[in-house]
Amino acid sequence: MTTLLSGAFIGSFAVPAMAQDAGNDEIVVTGSRIKKKDFTSNAPVATVEAAQFERTGSVNTENLLNTLPQTVPGLDRTSNNPGNGSATVNLRGLGSNRTLVLVNGQRAVPFSSAGVVDLNTIPIALISSVEVLTGGASSVYGADAVAGVVNFIYNDSFEGLEANLGYQMTEQGDAGLFNASVTMGANLDGGRGNVALNVSYANRESLLQGDREFSQTALFDDGNGGLIPGGSSGVPGTRSFNGYTFPDGTVATGTFNPDGSIRPFVTAGAVNDFYNYAPVNFLQLPQERIASTALARYEINEHAEVYGRFSFSTNEVDSELAPTPIFQSSTFSLDGNPFLPAATQRIISAGAGDGVDTDGDGIDDTATSFFGRRLVEVGNRQSVDTNQSLQAVFGIRGETWIDGWDYDVSMSEGRTLRSQQQNGNVNRSRYDAGLLLADADGDGNVDLDANGNATCAADPGGSTVACTPMNIFGAGNISEQSAAYLRTAANARATFDQTVVQANFSGDLGGFEVFNAGSIGAAFGFEYIENQFDFSPSQDIAASTIAGFNGSPAVNGKYDVYSAYGELSVPLVRDMPFAQSITLDLAGRLSDYSTTGKSNTYKIGGDWAVNDQIRFRGNYNTAVRAPNIGELFSPQGENFPGGSDPCAAEGNPNAATTAICIATGVPASVVGSPNINAISGQVRTLTGGNPNLQNEEAETFTVGAVFTPTFVSGLTLSVDYYDIKIQDAIAEFGGGTNNVLSTCYTDPAGGVGSAFCNAITRRGNGSIDNVSLLSQNVAEITTKGIDVAANYSMETADVFGNDFGALRFTYLGTFVEENDFVAFDGADPIECAGNFGVDCGTPDPSYRHRLTTIWDTDRFSTQLAWRLVGEVDDDDPSAINTVESIDTTHYFDGSTTFDVSDNLAFTFGINNIFDESPPVIGDNDQQANTYPNQYDVFGRTYFLNAKTRF
Repeated sequence: MTTLLSGAFIGSFAVPAMAQDAGNDEIVVTGSRIKKKDFTSNAPVATVEAAQFERTGSVNTENLLNTLPQTVPGLDRTSNNPGNGSATVNLRGLGSNRTLVLVNGQRAVPFSSAGVVDLNTIPIALISSVEVLTGGASSVYGADAVAGVVNFIYNDSFEGLEANLGYQMTEQGDAGLFNASVTMGANLDGGRGNVALNVSYANRESLLQGDREFSQTALFDDGNGGLIPGGSSGVPGTRSFNGYTFPDGTVATGTFNPDGSIRPFVTAGAVNDFYNYAPVNFLQLPQERIASTALARYEINEHAEVYGRFSFSTNEVDSELAPTPIFQSSTFSLDGNPFLPAATQRIISAGAGDGVDTDGDGIDDTATSFFGRRLVEVGNRQSVDTNQSLQAVFGIRGETWIDGWDYDVSMSEGRTLRSQQQNGNVNRSRYDAGLLLADADGDGNVDLDANGNATCAADPGGSTVACTPMNIFGAGNISEQSAAYLRTAANARATFDQTVVQANFSGDLGGFEVFNAGSIGAAFGFEYIENQFDFSPSQDIAASTIAGFNGSPAVNGKYDVYSAYGELSVPLVRDMPFAQSITLDLAGRLSDYSTTGKSNTYKIGGDWAVNDQIRFRGNYNTAVRAPNIGELFSPQGENFPGGSDPCAAEGNPNAATTAICIATGVPASVVGSPNINAISGQVRTLTGGNPNLQNEEAETFTVGAVFTPTFVSGLTLSVDYYDIKIQDAIAEFGGGTNNVLSTCYTDPAGGVGSAFCNAITRRGNGSIDNVSLLSQNVAEITTKGIDVAANYSMETADVFGNDFGALRFTYLGTFVEENDFVAFDGADPIECAGNFGVDCGTPDPSYRHRLTTIWDTDRFSTQLAWRLVGEVDDDDPSAINTVESIDTTHYFDGSTTFDVSDNLAFTFGINNIFDESPPVIGDNDQQANTYPNQYDVFGRTYFLNAKTRF
């Protein structure tokens, strides 16, 4: 085996990390700061070795991390809507804000008010391994480690020059991704020091939903077990949600033909009037990233080694949506409107007129309608997100003058600067201004000049283009001047600044032993963290006067925390019958937050090695998560999550629900009508922070066993049970939009006058205008399950008699027993284990696994990975969803690395070898008619990497 192939596999997932030799080196495993020889973790720690990124063609770290059974995929390269250009990791499905991301054991700099780290800032080329600890680690690392820790460990002893080139594309020749990196390093002064520098570049091409058959049309459930073309009620010809009586006696909402005539809006069947917004949405977001990292260390003497890390990255990710749909109630000129035929004016006058007919011609002067208009003339919505991250870490470490004790004192300063440029937004006030035309003489008729042209009655300003009367009545009728008048420039800028100062000390307590079982290991330390976030949007975004992207007010806030912690590893038994060793681990942390005050967490763990073959381990942790800046300080802003209106359920709601619907503002005539349903399945939701929030509190428990049987040489097997419970969890009031709607109308806790119904505001036609939610400490989250991991390696010569190389197998499996969310005290739990949908979001299968097989020969190393995503069910079985379950899905990825020489290697791979198509579902999808962060949407993909090293 050559240097380029050695150690290139996923090692010891969920099996204890152990020292690699019995020498004098001491190691630290993620989850503890105690240095020990032959360290074995009493918590499940999964390790991803660096070369696995090459073997899977991963350019971004989340691509590989999202395939681990311990994770529920977060945001990635497919996250167009929802999405913000970032990439995240989500352990146990408890939320990216409950997963702590570290680099070399120190906090990475977040980018958002939620305190979430963008994994795009992590350079793959410098990673030596990634350690994933699941379960609480607040006692050691502080808040945010409720679900666990992902620790990216860089190689700080790199020597030589290494260059990597890679490219991948799908079988259809699209979705290309190019990456290149150069790493150089040198040892100093006989190995006392080292300096290394890495520079990397990645460029990812866009892929549109229209480029794949399964996603080129937005699909609806037809209510009869099938899927039909669907889309949005915001259509290029404009939809009026008022009820009109047409000449043939039909009563329906209306839409306009290009000549301004009006006809009923068709909502049923495969041939309908909904707008297909899908084709122009990105299925893969384009990205360009440049990153550089410098590492340095130098040992002055045994008492002092100075070290530093400086990293900078700039990452640009674009997202693209269909042209802006504007939904709002507008008053417009009717009598004499040059864009509307007289027949249309009469129909609208009867259905939406203002009741004022100044000239007595039978047509009201103006009308007010709730319109849905797709502003295709304005152009597609585009968001360009640029995230620049900078972090500098400086420290000094070494042996203290107390024998057996080490210290590590460091300071980290980091900043992320995120800028966003939005195109395709329109100003709501100017939209209304273009519809209300001048009537200077007051006769109720629109004033027209000699050429038959009208003028705007008023102009709110704010545009470099003068107001021009706007013709929204029919597709393609908005002039370029009107489109220019509507367009509004929108941008935002956000900064996250983080300062971390910490001092850590570790060693042993010398002569202090319990039952002569060995010296007691100890660690203690102090930490100061200051986080500050500032979000400065342009005026239209801040005031939510735009249609297109979500409005969001300015946010500014900061907090700091002082902490002290301590750890003990106490050997209790050594070299006894049925007890080769028994060790008790204890840890505690005291913290003082400037926002929530004092808190404490602790850990009790144990390790019982029966003999060389059987070892039991367990941990009980308390953990906290302090409310982040967004949860504390955000003013009210808007969002558009999925939701289903019980008052719009086809087939009419039952009598009790109908009564509540009518009492809360839904006209009796439209209860049970799909015409008032949420637009495109999305409900406008107003959310905001709460400065009175307190810390979330969690209890995490793990217990397991590790087996290394001598009768099966090369086998290691572990089984671990986990149980995590979060109380006083911070959540939007009522557990989110859909839960508020459901509780208001169908639950005993709801009803007229309840806080749930009071949070819902409806328009005059009965449709939902908004649901208003604020963050509160009201929820409870629990998750339970079993992790199984196995590693087996064998030499073929030992088994078959002939030397065909070495075989290695790594299995990781997770059985999710429970993943429940209780929105408020007394609420029924939302059960997400084995489910997906509007409440649970991304599918969380009850069983999933990853099995990797590696065959190593002298110059070849071949890998086959099998990823299984188990069956899941729709989380709302009462909904009319055609796809109520998604079958078990299997993905197979393969690669071969060939060492041309000791200095040059090539890796060729195929992901999704059998071209498995994603499950296609209707209204209960995330985006693109599926869940693209969980299921492969690209098809068979080829990649080729080349690496040279000197």
